[in-house]
Amino acid sequence: MSYTKVNYRDVDPKAEGMYFLRDALGCENLGLTVVDCEANWTGMEHDHADRDHEEVYYLVDGEATLYVDGDEVALDPGDAVRVAPEASRQIENGPRESTFVVVGAP
Repeated sequence: MSYTKVNYRDVDPKAEGMYFLRDALGCENLGLTVVDCEANWTGMEHDHADRDHEEVYYLVDGEATLYVDGDEVALDPGDAVRVAPEASRQIENGPRESTFVVVGAP
């Protein structure tokens, strides 16, 4: 078969509200994560320098701030931000629930 289909709600969450779809889709070179953030949720600060893994954060719904190397990047629905592998990043959700799609690849 030349495609794979999965609904993120059918995948066991990696952490609360965080759904990794890479394995479920059978991806070899691409990661895809859906993050359902509760109001005022703050994600873990991290980078991907060890894997040379860049990411794109796309805000589907809600409002949030993405901190990249200490810079505050306010996000509205439809905004996308590419983050370099060595950059530190952290999501801080706004006062209502939001949904992110995060795509990453080496």
